[in-house]
Amino acid sequence: MHGGHSRRGRGASTTRGRGHGASGRRQFRGRGRGRGRGQSSHHQSFQFSRLNEEEDGSGGEESLGEESEDEETAHGLAHADEEEEASESEPEQVLPTHSYQTLLQTLNTSKRTSEPARKKRKLEPDTSTTKVIPLEVGGTDASDTPSNGDEAETARALNEEIEADEETEDAVDASIDSDDEEVMFRDPFEKHYSAATEKEIKEAAGQVESKAWQTTSSTSESGLRVARFRPDAPTKSSIIKSPKDMFLKQRILGTGTKVFTSLKSDEKYLAAAVFGYDDVLHGCRDVQNTSRLRDLSCLHALNHVFKTRDRVLKNNSKLSAQSNGEILDLRDQGFTRPKVLIMVPTKQACVRFVDSIVKLSEPDQQENKSRFLETYTQDDSDEWLDKPEDFRQLFGGNHEEDFRIGLKFTRKTIKYFAGFYNSDIIIGSPLGLMRTITTGGGGKNSKKTQDADFLSSIEVVIVDHANALQMQNWQHVDYVFSQLNLLPKDSHGCDFSRVRHWYLDGQAKYLRQTIILSDYLTPEINALASTHLKNISGRIKLQPEYPGEMLGVSSLVSIPVSQTFLRLSSPSAQGDSDARFKFFTTSVLPPFLRDPKRQKGTLLFVPTYVDFVRLRNFLSTSSEAANLSFGLISEYASHKEVLRARSHFLSGRHTLLVYSERAHHHFRYKIRGVKKVIFYGVPENPIFWSEVAKMLDVVREDDKRTKASVRALFSKWDAMKLERIVGTQRVGRLINDRGGDVFDFV
Repeated sequence: MHGGHSRRGRGASTTRGRGHGASGRRQFRGRGRGRGRGQSSHHQSFQFSRLNEEEDGSGGEESLGEESEDEETAHGLAHADEEEEASESEPEQVLPTHSYQTLLQTLNTSKRTSEPARKKRKLEPDTSTTKVIPLEVGGTDASDTPSNGDEAETARALNEEIEADEETEDAVDASIDSDDEEVMFRDPFEKHYSAATEKEIKEAAGQVESKAWQTTSSTSESGLRVARFRPDAPTKSSIIKSPKDMFLKQRILGTGTKVFTSLKSDEKYLAAAVFGYDDVLHGCRDVQNTSRLRDLSCLHALNHVFKTRDRVLKNNSKLSAQSNGEILDLRDQGFTRPKVLIMVPTKQACVRFVDSIVKLSEPDQQENKSRFLETYTQDDSDEWLDKPEDFRQLFGGNHEEDFRIGLKFTRKTIKYFAGFYNSDIIIGSPLGLMRTITTGGGGKNSKKTQDADFLSSIEVVIVDHANALQMQNWQHVDYVFSQLNLLPKDSHGCDFSRVRHWYLDGQAKYLRQTIILSDYLTPEINALASTHLKNISGRIKLQPEYPGEMLGVSSLVSIPVSQTFLRLSSPSAQGDSDARFKFFTTSVLPPFLRDPKRQKGTLLFVPTYVDFVRLRNFLSTSSEAANLSFGLISEYASHKEVLRARSHFLSGRHTLLVYSERAHHHFRYKIRGVKKVIFYGVPENPIFWSEVAKMLDVVREDDKRTKASVRALFSKWDAMKLERIVGTQRVGRLINDRGGDVFDFV
């Protein structure tokens, strides 16, 4: 398990993308916001869109709820859209006099007397024409402020009218889109969250807690292994046959249809589970399908957010229309507004998810987009052109690992950097989310108080590139999951009369859907699922049949290479590290100690940092290894240390080079001078087997004294990663064979 250490590859531990410290920028208080925050001092036409909202003093992304000075006190979707104007603290854009008068006349003549009355809003008092607005608060210079108080107030009133009309349109759209009761009965969203009774939920939750899962296994036409776990009798694996089977909202039906047509046959199994609100463990992610899986996940997230929002708007209309003596019990909300949590490893991965969300939702406006691009994007380095494709996909662009951002949706707008309690979707890294929870999201000088209430009503969790998150610090992932769906400590303006009963009963975790996308599954991912995935709808696990990564080595290396697997006896998973160390020091290392010169050019690949430190200490302090010259390359080694170790290894000054898996994950070094490879443990990522073995290609053909070889130590606890190396059909024999502990493949 890769725990206890967090690594930002390529020395990016303190980078914040591209947007800080632009020269010549005026600053009034706090820190600057980078390029693109200013506005022209003269407007040529009136615009209904508001300027970027006031950002909190901690930089926006650190804030949980401070969206503006006049913060929305009600979290719920029932009132958030109605109160959004009051929560905006930025100055309104005001049109020049002639354009304004023309538009006002047009609106007045086109206004219908039959339209519903607008909700009265409390307007901010008129401000002085000499008021100076700080750049980082309003994103405008003082010259942008209105020169006429009456025009400013009238402009605000027009914006108010437009927003109220938009809300009315929303309610109408919600009614049209959701009134078909037959469709509602078949819609998995309605069946999962509304159809089940309190008694049924409690009974199913009891079965989940007792782990009374009913399991079925099957194989798809292409060889994909599908396992289903349900608390009741498992149903046959389904497949999405048309966009209608996804029950998409009308506003994303067009883009959703394009996503559906791009899916491969196996991905339609995944789509059925995703839109059916099952928990998903998907171990088939790769560089070819990652964009399709991302679009599918974002489509589901948007569909969930829009259905939740429209249900609330529809019920708002019912409450407004009820008679005086009528009492309606409409339960359609959680404790707080955020409904979707997306965990990704880097800021650039966040950008890709946001791009997908924008592509699918097609908003008319995007507030704070320039700040988002400035803070989260970054150009690739030219020196990476020779790196593998999976490396470029993970570390391309801005690869910072400490971030979180809230996205808020209205009918026509996406707002970036929304306060968490006013957001619909939260995207962040495990490290960024963990820090937000433990510090309460405050700035450096604010009081540190733990606050996980913004996660109390999360209904869909998407974890993308889980294997990359494991290479950071898996404990952060586990911690974030432990904070999901807890009863909140504060009300945050919650209307408890609208909260669903299973939230009040503390059973939200049994309705939460979790989607984990990974290149491969690991014991840590399985343990997370066993501990935190309790969806009463069930769970589905998808993983491929592995042919074996070792089969491709011969095509990568121009010389013959023998591949040998050495099985060691390990009685327990907890004692595996001790058993492995004892086996290595007593069976593998002695030849190096007897005749170090004959072992020159040996690369020792170590999967975990804990084992790396243990071996380093032994080789440095043991009297037995006093005559053995060795070098070290870990993920924490400086650039100078890496260059020195590689140089001494190539020249033969170092007999042995100890190389950590996480160093290879973050940097993908191409080490020269390798004649033998020893895997202290099987690598978690099967690609690393081929990449390390390919280093043997530098062996000189005229060096007949040395034969290229690869040896790997393994125990029965390595079955999952060993399967990816030797193949699904062979792994059972290596684990269980009683004829010997050495297995050679030539």
